[in-house]
Amino acid sequence: MFAYLITNIAYCLNVVYRQSTESTVAELRGRSGSLAAFNLVLTVLFALRNNPLIWILEVPYDTFNLFHRWIARLAIFESILHILFWTGDTVHAGGWHAVHEALNASPQALSYVNGLVGGVLLCIIAIQAWSPIRHAFYETFLNIHKLAVVAALVTIYLHLDLDSLPQTPWLILAFCLWGLEYFFRLSRILYYNVSLSRAYAPVTIEALPGEACRVTFDLARPWRYRPGAHVHIYVPTIGWLSSHPFTVAWAGEKSPPNISYPLERLTTEELKKVTSRPTNTRNLQFNKSNTSISVVCRVRTGFTAHLLRAAVNAPTRTLHTWGFVEGPYGSLEPLASYGTVLLFAGGIGITHQLSHLPELLGGAAQGLTATRKVVLVWSVPNTEALEWVRPWMNDILEMKDRRNVLRILLFVTKPRRANEVRSASGSVRMFPGRCNVQMIVDDEVDKREGAMAVTVCGPGRFADEVRRATRTRVKDGVVDFIEEAFTY
Repeated sequence: MFAYLITNIAYCLNVVYRQSTESTVAELRGRSGSLAAFNLVLTVLFALRNNPLIWILEVPYDTFNLFHRWIARLAIFESILHILFWTGDTVHAGGWHAVHEALNASPQALSYVNGLVGGVLLCIIAIQAWSPIRHAFYETFLNIHKLAVVAALVTIYLHLDLDSLPQTPWLILAFCLWGLEYFFRLSRILYYNVSLSRAYAPVTIEALPGEACRVTFDLARPWRYRPGAHVHIYVPTIGWLSSHPFTVAWAGEKSPPNISYPLERLTTEELKKVTSRPTNTRNLQFNKSNTSISVVCRVRTGFTAHLLRAAVNAPTRTLHTWGFVEGPYGSLEPLASYGTVLLFAGGIGITHQLSHLPELLGGAAQGLTATRKVVLVWSVPNTEALEWVRPWMNDILEMKDRRNVLRILLFVTKPRRANEVRSASGSVRMFPGRCNVQMIVDDEVDKREGAMAVTVCGPGRFADEVRRATRTRVKDGVVDFIEEAFTY
């Protein structure tokens, strides 16, 4: 981004020397305006969920989202420069009266007014998209952002078209990209959710302890499960047509059973009984198509709070409604080629890491992956959070050869009682307090088998800690760091 910024500055300042200040300012006005229009196309392209560059370059959406924000700021800055250079040139030629005449009585008045309105809208977008505001009022931000962007692009297009400027096709391209984005999104929604026998996907919302809920969609057509993928869910009865992204925690032919024993209460004898049962291959075949997907929503504000409230108020704390799912997206980091995989999860980040376990363990049992060792480290505030993934975790504990491959380390940072933190077995261990990330990384790197991947999904500070710990060991063989930031 720094290099791209430097090139934009160079293109702006690389003007041919003019004899007069007016001609130099006019050249700067044209260059800044052209760069702003060009960068608006990139801004739109990098914001798309179906951006083709994601698959062509195998660069995740999080990275393009970062590019989207910074190139948008650059385009806004260049738009402001364009307006200032035009204003300075006009004032120098005839004073502020000339500016008034240009905006009201000149043949280009309508073009100028549209350009000025577009610039003002871009400034509003820049303020409204400021990180603290965006995260504090995300749903409100998203709706206002979309409306403001449409209005800004339309006014800028009119500014260019009314003056027949050569940059007009660039804005047309931006509109075409946006239109194709919604076409592909609508196509995915219709394909996976709608069939001749029904016009939507049945949705089951279950209230869970720890201020969370499990949402399961029964799809109309098979969906090939990709570990680490995420979807955007629509539940019109609760959130109208707004969509919200969530990692797919589990996929199967039907919703997983709600097994009656919690993971943290298993004794050694009970664990032996569980692992001696036949593997539930129906839900755990990672390379087959699935017609049911589940996500876990940790309650914040807005949509997630409405989901939990609706489930709590329903009989048996389970609500049956209808909706749509859009996706899958993401999942560009396959882990099957690593001999050792160290999965760090913080809080609700367990859904992303859990989705990799069926593929890794199933592949290891069938000899289809390089996996020899998997360590899952999950940090949670209390044992209530274990209920979020309990039925799926119990299915994983039943998998063939699981004990030879998987170790689970649970860290309960704020246990309510001393006796609630108890290890079920040597492969499922629980500890009170925060985990020592550096010690875990060092220990697993020293004992690794083959190439090693260290992945993390969780709060920013937790991810930073895992990144710092991994950086100290990246030169000790093949040790790759993968972060699922999930930034929107």
